[in-house]
Amino acid sequence: MDDAPETPSPSPSRSSVKVYGGGGPASYSPRRASPVLAGILVGIPAAVVWALIAYLTGYEIGWVAWGVGAIVGYAVAKSAHEPSASLGPTAAAIAVGSLLLAKILILEFALPPIVAAELLKNPDATTTMFLVDMTTHKSFSPELQAALDQADSGSLSDAQQANIQRDMRAEVVARVGNATRAEKERVVRASADAILKEMGFFGALKDLFSLFDLLWMFLAVSSAYRIAQSKSS
Repeated sequence: MDDAPETPSPSPSRSSVKVYGGGGPASYSPRRASPVLAGILVGIPAAVVWALIAYLTGYEIGWVAWGVGAIVGYAVAKSAHEPSASLGPTAAAIAVGSLLLAKILILEFALPPIVAAELLKNPDATTTMFLVDMTTHKSFSPELQAALDQADSGSLSDAQQANIQRDMRAEVVARVGNATRAEKERVVRASADAILKEMGFFGALKDLFSLFDLLWMFLAVSSAYRIAQSKSS
């Protein structure tokens, strides 16, 4: 008896995967930093650069502030995902913070050597600084120092006090004339630091804002605002 023909088993078919959407490759757009973060990341280095310029040159170049504001405004506008009315105020606020940071850095690191350098250029100011230093440390000659100690008790006549002042000036002038450049810088720098300390942080910071400084800072903030706000149109 003939065997019944075997029914061929169906071969497994591959399951088809349906792809929905466009057939082209998915496009990738890199993410940008937020405008606030971009402005801060640019504003802080810009403030450091301004303070560094003041430290290296010995001058607080006011128009650099204008560049700080412009860079901050450009960074905020460049990183904006879409137009927004808040870009201008955001850039202006970051510019103000960056300029204040620069002023603080200048006060802490650049201003003391700047003040000392200006005092060194003035012979009378340098002599006065040496007088203060020698009086504080009682570094006059033994005879003159003894007379000064006696003068503190008020037991000397006006003529004797005048002679003491004359001798003090003579010793100070001689000390300045024989001092090395390094010693002059040390004495004057110590006096400059004492002056700034007596003024206090906010007092010294206030003196950094002259009329021209305010003008440059106004231009910096307005430039940051206009450059960033142009992205909103």
